[in-house]
Amino acid sequence: MSKESAEKQVRLRLVHIDFWSATRNSFIVSLTLSLILAVVNILGWLIFTVLGVVDTLNGIVSSIVGIDFMGLTNLMSFPSVLVFTLIQVIASVVCGTAIGGFAALGFNFIARITGGIRVAFTND
Repeated sequence: MSKESAEKQVRLRLVHIDFWSATRNSFIVSLTLSLILAVVNILGWLIFTVLGVVDTLNGIVSSIVGIDFMGLTNLMSFPSVLVFTLIQVIASVVCGTAIGGFAALGFNFIARITGGIRVAFTND
């Protein structure tokens, strides 16, 4: 005796995304991704320093230019990499939060014109 399960389908229409909820969620997502990117930047600097990549590139540039070029070593020092990473994190968080908020406003504007998005859910 086979008993078929009754599939129930619900159709909903998404017509509004709350601006502040979208902004908060995009802030959390962009902050998380920015912190991951900061850790990758610091670990990349550490790996490049331990492997001597910066010194090798500095030697190559010095041999091409013909003078003792220490600009790359100064540019890749830990304080300058840390400042660059901090600026990058702040810019990513601000831009990511703004993009999330503007995307919610854009969706709300378009949904008001078109009637929103129809979404169907089924019970399996």
